[in-house]
Amino acid sequence: MKKLFIFIIFLFLIFAGNASAAVIVFNDGFESGTLNGWRLTSANGAINWTANQTNPFEGSWHANSRPVDTSEPASVLQKNVSLEGYQNVTLRYFRKLVGIDAADEFEVEWFNGTGWTILEETAGSSANDASYLFRGFNLSTAANNLSSFAIKFECTAGATSEHCRVDNVTILGTDSSMPFINLLSPANGSTIQTNLTYFSASFIDNFNVTNATL
Repeated sequence: MKKLFIFIIFLFLIFAGNASAAVIVFNDGFESGTLNGWRLTSANGAINWTANQTNPFEGSWHANSRPVDTSEPASVLQKNVSLEGYQNVTLRYFRKLVGIDAADEFEVEWFNGTGWTILEETAGSSANDASYLFRGFNLSTAANNLSSFAIKFECTAGATSEHCRVDNVTILGTDSSMPFINLLSPANGSTIQTNLTYFSASFIDNFNVTNATL
């Protein structure tokens, strides 16, 4: 009986460990050459974000904004992603700002269920990155299991030589559901008499495991 109890605890710890590992909920390196699945909005007369091949972080494509407009926000790139079943959410991306001055603005925000929270902004400061910069943010618990979660990149820039470039956008989270373990044999409550025993169990989980014999 003692061995049976230890085995069940062992299975629980294995799956709990898997559940705590971060998984990719969403990723876009824009290698499709499109912004399909993203919502694009812009100020009147401004140019929307586009998929572009000039100076990506890696691969052949990135998302680029050259709005040629100073009405803030001039150009917005938004992605809605359901986080149901996920917690401990992290947003990661690479960005490169070209020729951004005090009259321009670059912002990154996430929707927390009731409003938008700013993660990064130039806030009137100039930026002219020589290379792409990595950005990573651990979001608050408000993002946990949030079906209405969204992120957006805003670019406001007036000159044709000013760009906001974004690549490799990734959202990570840990699985918030715990597995259900059903011991098939030996029967629950039975006493194990031998040193070598085979256990058979079925699982309901998110790791593509349905049954196993140990």
